Amino acid sequence: MKISKIYSNKPNIFESIEFNDGFNVIIGEIRLPENKDKDSHNLGKSKLAELIDFGFLKQRHKNTFLFKHFDRFSEFVFYFEFKLNDGTFLTVRRSVEKNTQIYFKRHSIGSQDFTSLPDSDWDYDKLSFEKAKLLMDSFFNLSDISPWNYRMTVSYALRSQDDFNDIFQLKKFGPKHINWKPYIGHILGFNADNLKQNYELKGSIEKITSKLDELQKEIGVYKGDEEEILLDALTAKRQEAETLQSQLDAFNFDDADTKTVEELSETIDNEIEELNRVRYYLKANIKKLKRAQSVKPTSFDVSKTQRLFEEAGILLGDQIKKSYSDLLEFSRKITAERTSFVKQQMSDLENQLADVTARLSDLNNEKSIKVSFLTTTSTFDKYKELSRRLILISTEIDSIKRKLEISEQIKSKQHDLRGLTKEKDNIVESIRTDRELVTKSEVSIYKTIKDGFSDFVKRVLDKEGRISTDQNKEGNLEFLAGFVDGEYNYTSEADGCSYKKILCMGYDLVVNIAYENKGFSRFIYHDGGLETLDTRKKIEFLKYARTVPESHGTQYILTLIDSDLPDGINFTEDEIALTLHDDGESGLLFKMPSW
Repeated sequence: MKISKIYSNKPNIFESIEFNDGFNVIIGEIRLPENKDKDSHNLGKSKLAELIDFGFLKQRHKNTFLFKHFDRFSEFVFYFEFKLNDGTFLTVRRSVEKNTQIYFKRHSIGSQDFTSLPDSDWDYDKLSFEKAKLLMDSFFNLSDISPWNYRMTVSYALRSQDDFNDIFQLKKFGPKHINWKPYIGHILGFNADNLKQNYELKGSIEKITSKLDELQKEIGVYKGDEEEILLDALTAKRQEAETLQSQLDAFNFDDADTKTVEELSETIDNEIEELNRVRYYLKANIKKLKRAQSVKPTSFDVSKTQRLFEEAGILLGDQIKKSYSDLLEFSRKITAERTSFVKQQMSDLENQLADVTARLSDLNNEKSIKVSFLTTTSTFDKYKELSRRLILISTEIDSIKRKLEISEQIKSKQHDLRGLTKEKDNIVESIRTDRELVTKSEVSIYKTIKDGFSDFVKRVLDKEGRISTDQNKEGNLEFLAGFVDGEYNYTSEADGCSYKKILCMGYDLVVNIAYENKGFSRFIYHDGGLETLDTRKKIEFLKYARTVPESHGTQYILTLIDSDLPDGINFTEDEIALTLHDDGESGLLFKMPSW
């Protein structure tokens, strides 16, 4: 599709703009001397790209000028006439205030004015936003970008000032590669389904891995098979609960007394003794670290040493002084690192000491309860104590059951993880195989684009340029483009702003040429494309860009400031779609006070 005409219900403020099928320029003339050296002129040429995107049914966004200044534009109704690939036309009516109610009109002759057309004469009226996008997608019928809709190719066809930083990745897509890499892979002739699936599998694997970490923290770490350990613990606790219950039922506490004595002598006392020993060593180590912290490092003054040697008739060379200075700097760094290490070690030891102290407190309380149990003669008190123990054991049993449930979830997640990992490995291999087939083919769209890009760089910049791909460690494709040296290695020369911009423009043109006979977008809009380029490159680029529409049927729209135009380059009346200037409101895109 191509852009044919844009007009509005307020022609006195926004005049009609008509585009030809080939090469178009939108020129901003700087007529006032005081504006010659300004970087931004606010004529509206960059706003035109936003307006066109609005016509392509871009969703409402608070930063779009139409809605950022809603009070100024709420009464506007815009009409966008598009030429379809079959030669017929589609006019889209969209208002600012009711921007989710869309109107469509199909017609065979272009350059129409439907501002007075009644609602009843539109083919489709008051369409919901999503339904309108689906219908527009069917009208454009860009079959060669399927399964993506027309909005994806429009994103690349409308390059704004922020979209020249990377040839393949547009700023609007953000950092997530899944938002754009599969599409670029598809355009270059690779299997996009594999690329997309690989990103999706990676996301699923990361999600399951994160969930496994959460579950493992909840259940704890066991040495050995956690399920077997938990089942053994459950059996032991159930047996203990049954024993306690039978003693309570029989009102006989001899076994409980015996068990309490065993626990005191074999478990509690032994653990208290071990923890007291640990607490002693922890306190001793903390004391040593505090002493080490208080010791100040020895200072050394190079100038004083130099004077001392001079008095003794010995001269210190510059290299020796430098070596001493380096040694002191090294000593300072070591001291700083040592201080940091000591602080961290002290913090760790103090945390351990707090844990040991808390555990000792719990054990001493438990010991007190058990001693009280042994010394009491009250049957009722012993019954109460055994009942308390039974409740605690029941709680422990419930906790073990919960952990067993978590363990089952972990096993299930691990099974899923193994399956996803295997699936991802297979997809990565499929990507590798597909890449080899595509890159080695002599008749692929990939080769057409590669050759076209190299030709563009040679003709316009008189350099060697290249597009290539690589498969990274995750199995995803990396897309590379830029200048190469004599051994076909990429150089850093293309990292500069001016070269990056012209390479972006060249890539867009080359892709459009490669898809000239396919179901693909037939227009390109480059905002401020000539800025920062030197004169020779501007001349060669314009020469190239003018031949593309004539030879390949691409509609090319370029916005520029007259000061960026090389001497001797003139455009015909048909090529100039719009002229803007800074000498009053009449020269602005919207003939109203600037905002």
